[in-house]
Amino acid sequence: MNLNSKNKKYTLVICEKPNVANRIAIALGTSEIQKTKIHDNVVFDVFTKDNSRYIILSSKGHLYGLNDTNKRGKIFPIFDLYWSPISKLSNKNSKNLIDLISQFAENADNYIHACDYDQEGELIGYNILELICKKAYDDSQRVKLSTLTSDDISKSFNQLEKTNKNMAYAGMFRHLLDYIYGINFSMVISRAIKIKNRYSYLTVGRVQTPTLKFIVDRDLQINYFIPIPFWSIKGHFKTDDKVLIFSFEKKRIDTIKEADYIINECNGKIGIINSINTYTEYLKPLHPFNIGDLQKESFRLFKYSPSYTLSIAENLYLKALISYPRTNSQILPSSINYRKILNDLGKISESYKRHVTLLLNQYDLYPNNGIKNDPAHPAIYPTGLKPMNLNSAESKVYDLIVKRFFATFGKSAIFNKININLLVDNIFSFYLEGKNIVSKGWLEFYNPFYYYNKNPIDYSNIKIGDRLVNSDIIKESKFTEPHSYFNYSSLLSKMEQEEIGTKSTRGNIIEILIKRNYVSINSKNNIMKSSDLGIYLIDFMEKNLPKIISTELTRTLERYLADIEMGITDSISILNDIICDLIESMYNIQKLDHITNIEHQPVKKKDLLLIDSCPICKRGNFQIIRSKKTKKRFISCSNYFSNGCTATAPIPQQGLIKNTNKTCTECNWPIINVFYPTKRYGKNFCINVNCPAKINLKH
Repeated sequence: MNLNSKNKKYTLVICEKPNVANRIAIALGTSEIQKTKIHDNVVFDVFTKDNSRYIILSSKGHLYGLNDTNKRGKIFPIFDLYWSPISKLSNKNSKNLIDLISQFAENADNYIHACDYDQEGELIGYNILELICKKAYDDSQRVKLSTLTSDDISKSFNQLEKTNKNMAYAGMFRHLLDYIYGINFSMVISRAIKIKNRYSYLTVGRVQTPTLKFIVDRDLQINYFIPIPFWSIKGHFKTDDKVLIFSFEKKRIDTIKEADYIINECNGKIGIINSINTYTEYLKPLHPFNIGDLQKESFRLFKYSPSYTLSIAENLYLKALISYPRTNSQILPSSINYRKILNDLGKISESYKRHVTLLLNQYDLYPNNGIKNDPAHPAIYPTGLKPMNLNSAESKVYDLIVKRFFATFGKSAIFNKININLLVDNIFSFYLEGKNIVSKGWLEFYNPFYYYNKNPIDYSNIKIGDRLVNSDIIKESKFTEPHSYFNYSSLLSKMEQEEIGTKSTRGNIIEILIKRNYVSINSKNNIMKSSDLGIYLIDFMEKNLPKIISTELTRTLERYLADIEMGITDSISILNDIICDLIESMYNIQKLDHITNIEHQPVKKKDLLLIDSCPICKRGNFQIIRSKKTKKRFISCSNYFSNGCTATAPIPQQGLIKNTNKTCTECNWPIINVFYPTKRYGKNFCINVNCPAKINLKH
């Protein structure tokens, strides 16, 4: 090669992504940068101001993957694994890249590991330096980059660190664990469960399957939930110039008899203001973004999935607009130079300039850091470089990150909270609560991403002892509600709370569940539901593999991985213990003397929460309620208690009730399904006891 014909020795720099290699070359080099394309791979030959020479290459991700020594599946279970070039498996270009790195490694004086500073990036560089560059990892130096600005790159190359073998081992152990767990249990479960009308290969994973269980458990809770009726009361009371709406002190009234009694006693009577209490509430600024917070906020505001938000954030990082996004930290260290970044952001737009001016005029400038820390990278922050050629999604996420950065330096927002108490007949107590903003503080900088009530409550003309006339009093019929279905944001929060998965992988785990038809997501309201296949898989594993599916096991493994990275745990001893547990569980499955056949049903997209609309009053919806006295359940129109609709129907007291989204052709009443999980049996029938057809429909 022409590059190698030069006599001067060089340092070989291994990057993970082509864009990073390009930015490093620009940051380090002078005008003498040679850029050569060899087999679709770009090689940068760079001379620095002090005449040092760097050859910079990108691996384009993993070049090595795990493989089964005994040729996958022929010997079971699979534990004998080794790292092999991915080119042997699928990617022909990987072999060219391995050969290219090998050739440049021959004449290299030194090596610099410049892949992403996390477990995956460390492992990518480790395999390249050990397997291609003839065990050069221990003698290599490490670049730790949190942004890709030229200043930060130059600074990092002037402060090279040692490679982090423990981080590489943690990444390696994660791959080993996922491979051993996923391949073996996927094989054993696919052998135990046969699915009609479908290619029968079910996949499980040590994080994926407990996450699926969260969704299945929530769905079953919702389906089994029996709404219980209750009432609330609001009174309209007149002052001289306006009507104020007060709520009765008891938020939940359990019987209609009690609700009617309160209304009859208070209707048309005078209410006397008994107390007016005001107090100040301070709302602290939000913490700086870590990747989980950014993903949840991006979903709340833009409905972007976690994996999509992560890909956008990575694009912004590669364009040197934000810091490294795969971080769990909520802390911005002072070393990033807040004032310089703010000054640079103020040059981007007039809107940003107004915010920057306000912030820099504050007496002090400290971020409201959170408690979560990540030793590898700080919280996500903008670098101050001017964005160019961003698409719509990138612009939205970038603006969100900038305004979050502004907001975390702001002062607390201040509200004046009001609570007015009113008495009728000196017995019945009503209240009016409100909150008026006194100082916007950080809300000014986070606009329009944080909502607060901008219509203040005017209570200036009200004083204790004032007599207000009741002009109207209303009872509202309500039902208790179950937990909501999971969405992207709430499922991410659940995974974080249970400490399963990592900051980088949680979003991808959710996408895998959707891709494999274990979970469906409604495109209109973004709620997630488990499919019949997902429910059955969890049911099977709960009965036969309770330990493997447990959240505690997954959480424990994540802690082991963190300990390995910190160098306080031996990965080999952990692996031996885990393999023993896995072998025992797999052999228990193989002892099963039957093969379960299940029917594959397409994922249903229609919501099954509500029974169809009432055919009598045409306004209400049928809902399942339970009698407080008899504890029996039945179906009633939602207008039964409030507007006198007489539509009711008995239902079986046992079994899971599901809506079929069908109506009877004879009477137009809903058809429901009753499923008995223990018997694996269900049936459909019209709920109308007076239906002319009187036919039970087969499931």
